[in-house]
Amino acid sequence: MGEYLYSLALVAVLVALVCTLVPESAVQHAKLLCSLCVIALLISPVMSLVQAVGNGTWEIPEAWQDGEQEEQDYAQLSDALVVGQLQVLLEREQGLPPKECRILVQWGEDGGVREVTLLLSGKAIWRDPDPLCAYVEELLDCTCKVVLE
Repeated sequence: MGEYLYSLALVAVLVALVCTLVPESAVQHAKLLCSLCVIALLISPVMSLVQAVGNGTWEIPEAWQDGEQEEQDYAQLSDALVVGQLQVLLEREQGLPPKECRILVQWGEDGGVREVTLLLSGKAIWRDPDPLCAYVEELLDCTCKVVLE
């Protein structure tokens, strides 16, 4: 997929370059030729799929067959979003820099956040953990604990 996107970007740059270098009398012909090249590039994945189906070599990817991978991806995305937003809020509201605080999130059966663990390091180990826990508990309605690294 990355090669395809790279090819698409390269063709777009080449089309722009050709359209600027061609004399005014041949601009229409150059645009037609460039348009045909772009259409051929856009159709190439469909053509390879048609050939694979015709040869009988096309198989459904495992990621499409099994929903577990998709659920894991959503869980990782949810975890990253909660951790990222919590780091931003802790820095803005509590003055706790992200480099001094790692955040671990545990999820409950209902899909909500069950517990947050703040791993403090650096200068943050000297901070009072009670206001940090109270802020997180109020914000996410879960338990919070602080561990010093």
